[in-house]
Amino acid sequence: MKKIYLLAAVSVLTLGCAEVWAAETIGTGNIKAKIVAPVTVTESQALDFGTILAPTDSAKKVTIAAANGARSADDEKMLVGTNTGKAGVFNVTGAENQRMTINLPSSTTLDGTGDSMKVDNFTSDKGTELTLTGTTGTFQVGADLTVNQGQEEGDYTGTYQVTVSY
Repeated sequence: MKKIYLLAAVSVLTLGCAEVWAAETIGTGNIKAKIVAPVTVTESQALDFGTILAPTDSAKKVTIAAANGARSADDEKMLVGTNTGKAGVFNVTGAENQRMTINLPSSTTLDGTGDSMKVDNFTSDKGTELTLTGTTGTFQVGADLTVNQGQEEGDYTGTYQVTVSY
């Protein structure tokens, strides 16, 4: 029995002093980057609601459709035929064939002769995404204009911002 204990003790001591060899290897990782052209957005046609008669009974909406620039109203008698309005048009440049995100405002105001009107429900004929053809693309913008009852006569102007990003 003493021999077994002695053999076990020698084995434990030998294992404690044994040198351990490990295999070592080196791996290589790849790194990539792509630089793209900055995005530019320029208006080539203003969003124009055209010539409108002020409603006499209550506020009414006039809409310019983003898809085709068609104008409509809650009361078609408000629409004067000499200036029928137009959708806004924007030109975009950027990296070739890239998909862009279009963000439109929720609302803005047109100001004129001491009065104002609200513009909201902005839409794009491309929805919220535009894919460039080559390095260029175009999208149209429409919206709703709320014309107040007894709106003062005159010219009304305002601005809105569109954001286009990769």
